[in-house]
Amino acid sequence: MLLAGPMRLFIATSFPAEVLRPLNDRLATLKSKLPRASWVRPEGQHLTFAFLGEQDESVVNRIAIDGGCSFEASLRGCGFFPNRRHARVGWVGAEPQEKFVALAQRVRDGVAAAGVQSDQNEFKPHLTLARIRDHWPPLAIETFEKALHDFQSAPFAVHEVTLYLSRLNPNGAVHTPLRAFPLRLSA
Repeated sequence: MLLAGPMRLFIATSFPAEVLRPLNDRLATLKSKLPRASWVRPEGQHLTFAFLGEQDESVVNRIAIDGGCSFEASLRGCGFFPNRRHARVGWVGAEPQEKFVALAQRVRDGVAAAGVQSDQNEFKPHLTLARIRDHWPPLAIETFEKALHDFQSAPFAVHEVTLYLSRLNPNGAVHTPLRAFPLRLSA
């Protein structure tokens, strides 16, 4: 038994520490130059393919994911959701976009085949860096973009997706891996 009652679940991929370190080093110098935001801690940085929300524990063993083949990726560039004028989330992009989009579709298909409804938002491959509660002025938006527009991580392999349990607490969410779904080795 993992937890009594519903569990807050999502499926994501994480990034190697050596890929995230240069990004987080850059962010460390940037944060003090920007208005208040809720910055994602390095241990919580991941790319979500499907948010399942509150689910019964039985879902953990019902889900089967055929994610296809592993691939090489990188983190690159930056932007805002929904857009720079109404910035609510600051992010760095994940490439190649088409491979991440295809993987997200396979993950969502596996979730649906298990009879679980997940979010159906359009998938845009990215790593969330900051959640912006209070409006940032144009100069802050430009500062963020100037600091990260040329960012490019070292290449890394995307070789699995993981089903996570998310527990909210006052210091931020704690993500516990429950099941890994390895991708096939690429030819």
